[in-house]
Amino acid sequence: MRIVVPRNCVGLLVLLALFGSPCGAMAEERAPDRGAPLRLSVTFPAGVRADPLTGRVLLFLSRSENGEPRRKMNWFTPEPVFAIDVKDLRPGAPVVFTPDGFNDPAALAFPEPLGRLEPGTYHAQVVIDHDRTRRDYNEGPGNLFSRVVAVELAGGRGGVYDLVADQRVEEPVHADTEWVKFVRIRSEMLSRFHRRDVFLQAAVLLPFGYDAEPERRYPVNYIVPGFGGRHDGLLRAMSGRDPRAAGWKRGTVPFRGFEVMLDPDVPTGHSVFANSANNGPVGDALVQELIPALESRFRMVAEARGRFVRGHSSGGWSALWLQVAYPDFFGGCWSLAPDPVDFRAFQTMNIYQDPNGHWTREGFPRPVARTRTGPRLNFIQFNHLEYVLGEGGQLDSFNAVFSPRGADGEPRPVMDKLTGAIDREVARHWRQYDIRLLLQERWPELGPKLQGKLRVIGGAWDTFYLEPALYHLKAFLDPLDHGGYVEILPGDHGSFLTPGLRERIDREMAERFSGR
Repeated sequence: MRIVVPRNCVGLLVLLALFGSPCGAMAEERAPDRGAPLRLSVTFPAGVRADPLTGRVLLFLSRSENGEPRRKMNWFTPEPVFAIDVKDLRPGAPVVFTPDGFNDPAALAFPEPLGRLEPGTYHAQVVIDHDRTRRDYNEGPGNLFSRVVAVELAGGRGGVYDLVADQRVEEPVHADTEWVKFVRIRSEMLSRFHRRDVFLQAAVLLPFGYDAEPERRYPVNYIVPGFGGRHDGLLRAMSGRDPRAAGWKRGTVPFRGFEVMLDPDVPTGHSVFANSANNGPVGDALVQELIPALESRFRMVAEARGRFVRGHSSGGWSALWLQVAYPDFFGGCWSLAPDPVDFRAFQTMNIYQDPNGHWTREGFPRPVARTRTGPRLNFIQFNHLEYVLGEGGQLDSFNAVFSPRGADGEPRPVMDKLTGAIDREVARHWRQYDIRLLLQERWPELGPKLQGKLRVIGGAWDTFYLEPALYHLKAFLDPLDHGGYVEILPGDHGSFLTPGLRERIDREMAERFSGR
């Protein structure tokens, strides 16, 4: 508790320390004057960090009193967030949020200026994001955050509040279990590219009967999580109530081999394991450094016939890309609800022809997500939210992979965050990552190498409008005798992936390895 001492009582400090306050008000924190101008002052103490820091101070507000506002940010029901960039901020130096600091159209304010929020009680929390090694500000080692404080907002009024970022994000430590083993190696290739130490991580799920058959080697299913997923998701999956996890431990899952969950997390978002001008040689590092390290430690089949790759959403795009980019290294991919595989249907825009990513040619906001009843989120909102939160969002992630690097060292955005205008030069650079286009242009070379290896499945009314690109891919591949398939099933982004389909994929993978 912070003791507020009136000026005329300064001389009583010693007495207060010895005997306590003579009146209750002396020991209580003074309530803000609700009619005074709103002012939220953010500091961090030297006790949690002695050195100055440079980064972005994020102020999260929530109407709900449950949980931490910093952890409630999601695409479909985002709550207010405001930001101020700082350089060489010292311990104890205040960063002040006031309504008049967020009235400019380019202000870091979502969804609207601070003074326009609906009056009422909010729960405030700040994060000082200065880490440059993680996508998520909640996971960046050394990032600072405050406890939650209740504040009253009434336009530009509400009083003065202090938010002290005295909590520190720590690096998680993953312990091996009977079934799941964690691997972390330093990547020489990526460390050289970024001029700092960069590590590759994975979680390895052992096959049923691994210890009982010490001479046996097993195939591997490499799993790429979707956006926001990490390798430690495998540990949660195996410790939960997933029937497949129980079946794995009983040996009843059709695919008997390793499952390796990869970590796609990079500061700019999701690496999708594609070499890029901004993320570096991530794909090459995977196939030349991490996978050989895994194969040397575990009894894995170190041949294409024993290497499969699977993923969903951004992980689905990754799986398809890895199979196409390294056709002789992997023996088959199962790409589920992949991010756009044809940029003529980049969700609801044609990246090559449309002039604006925020607005349709008819002048309507361009949707980016929907439910069965209609649009739920548009590109204007999505870009604006990422603009405030900073590097590492989904759209930023696409730029980091597909775009060239700008003169400032940052990925060049394909569309302006505030206006939506599409940069034609950047769009042309994206062509090399357009999987359908790549297959079409290089099919005489790639076709024989990909025989039987391409299996792509998505939902017919995908939540993120991903099925139009799948129809383009299907139209190209179906007339070819490639031995795989592109299937579009009833369901949205996730509901098409039923337990029956999951079992079918396990069975197909097992049959692919056995040569049937």
